[in-house]
Amino acid sequence: MKAAILRMLESNATVSGNRLSRKLGISRVSVWKHIRRLQELGYVIETSSRGYRLVDRPGVAYPWEMGRWQDLVRYLDETTSTMDEALRLAHAGCPAFTTVVAGRQSRGRGRLQRRWESESGGLYFTVVLRPAISPAEAPRINLAAAVDLAVALENLCGLEARLKWPNDILVDGRKVAGILSQMEAESDRVAFVNVGLGVNLSNDPGRVVPGAGSVYRLTGRKIAASVLLKQFLDRFAGRFERGHLDRALEHWRRLSLTLGRPVTVVTLRERYRGIAKDITEDGGLILEMDDGTLKTVAYGDCFHNRPAEPPK
Repeated sequence: MKAAILRMLESNATVSGNRLSRKLGISRVSVWKHIRRLQELGYVIETSSRGYRLVDRPGVAYPWEMGRWQDLVRYLDETTSTMDEALRLAHAGCPAFTTVVAGRQSRGRGRLQRRWESESGGLYFTVVLRPAISPAEAPRINLAAAVDLAVALENLCGLEARLKWPNDILVDGRKVAGILSQMEAESDRVAFVNVGLGVNLSNDPGRVVPGAGSVYRLTGRKIAASVLLKQFLDRFAGRFERGHLDRALEHWRRLSLTLGRPVTVVTLRERYRGIAKDITEDGGLILEMDDGTLKTVAYGDCFHNRPAEPPK
């Protein structure tokens, strides 16, 4: 009903309560109650003796804002982590592309058990995937998610979003987004892969997280979380529908800030220094060591040892 009311108000003209009541098949009192609830949720709706007029939307990724994705989106004002809720839904048998979105996370998760700062103003979500692939192919999903989110950011606000191995999205050297995934599999079959993404939109994590940035701080523009999420899901789902998961590797290489430069990769037990030469099909980073040998590192923190070359 909220989606139907908003569609009728999208013309920016004032729509009478009688017309809304007649078209929607509900009483004027019910119309008024829905309008009040929308106003409580952040929609700016002018009311007058002539009816109602939509002035502004909050930009929140509410299900009714998500077009064809609305039946798959679960929005929570606050949760511990969207990864926790998505895991529960995945075990309960939810359909592929069920997406859990939170306005705020109290225990947002980053890589290696780190905390992801998740104050209001960001976009925090986890997508449940059920791909017909082997566990060995699953790491490509993170690469594809990074590419599709970077392209969505560039399309919406003109940012030169670039990728830092293994799962960071940077703009002007500042981290604006990160990706985390969780997989469950049986022998040679993936049961599900949950992909969690955090995007700094109008929040300001740079106050507490060195090297972090946000879209608003970098551009002065406020991007609606609902618009970004819709564009991402359209691109990401389209990739699976067309069977183009493997094409993400080459696109990731083109957007990479890591390849071709000296890096240090720190794992739980080792530290490696070398030139980042390439990534493997399963997302490992290939390093050329000082003695000319090649070393593939599957995971770890990657530190760039010199400023990036300007994009060509």
